[in-house]
Amino acid sequence: FLAKKGDLVTVNSEVVHSATPTSDISYYILIAHDEFFKANGLYLSGTQFSPLIRSEEVQKIFGDIILEYEKSDGFSPVAITALCLSLFVTLNRHHAEKTGSENDFDNKQIETVKLALDYLKNNFNRKLTVDEISSVLNFSKSHLSHVFKKVTGHSIISYVNLLKCQNAKTLILNGATIKKASDECGFKDVSYFTRTYKKTMGSLPSEILK
Repeated sequence: FLAKKGDLVTVNSEVVHSATPTSDISYYILIAHDEFFKANGLYLSGTQFSPLIRSEEVQKIFGDIILEYEKSDGFSPVAITALCLSLFVTLNRHHAEKTGSENDFDNKQIETVKLALDYLKNNFNRKLTVDEISSVLNFSKSHLSHVFKKVTGHSIISYVNLLKCQNAKTLILNGATIKKASDECGFKDVSYFTRTYKKTMGSLPSEILK
């Protein structure tokens, strides 16, 4: 999801995720534990919040949470709790849906994908093969490929290319040439980088600065 200024991105429990800033931006993260929901009567089994929310009401509440956090006087903890309650009531009323079932992924599958993601993020800038990745993580090639696709929606190689392209974009935005970005992100040559970037990101590397 491509988030814009003022958007709220929600990550539901047990969802594997990552975030990549595409420009010099500031963002705030609010993590609410199960105990908070249960203690305040907000725990609804099978409820999922919409992943990307554009709402002036939600933006106002979240903005007030930030202001109280930055004010940080003796009343701020109580004020923040009250605002969080208001936020999650609003999300439950207007930006949630019942899934009808529990999470489709078991803990083993989630942990498998987390291990793979960590490895990919630390090694994306060199040539990777599914054989190598599965061997290092001690999984069969077919099992790792199946679970990774099921949980993330990406094949392992397409996700590696996504990581490469996202990081190349960041390098170019920070002043690197296309060739330097291509080299540092592990592409074999500029023409291959250009083709992969176009296929993955939907535009050419030469269009980034535009």
